[in-house]
Amino acid sequence: MRVPLLLASMLVLASCSWVDLEDAARQVALVGPQDITECQQLSHVTAKVMDGMGPFSRNKAKMGEELATIARNEAARLGGDTVVPSSSIVDGRQHFTVYRCNQ
Repeated sequence: MRVPLLLASMLVLASCSWVDLEDAARQVALVGPQDITECQQLSHVTAKVMDGMGPFSRNKAKMGEELATIARNEAARLGGDTVVPSSSIVDGRQHFTVYRCNQ
């Protein structure tokens, strides 16, 4: 009885989002590299989330949302207004480049 309950709890926790978009980051855009014109590159950031729990993997789309939120939060701290993914998601990590486009 305890094993199914534990497994169900792990599955629910693995699908939860724990990342909140900070107020300052609401103005930070997530765009593709083709959308960067006349922007100043500020920095590179690496976002990391839990990619699974035990034998359970997390949903890639959900991880992508959380990673983008982390990158947008960090961009706001760095004075950026735009982030561009610069890698795919690997082991719960993704790299982003931070830009200032609206000067």
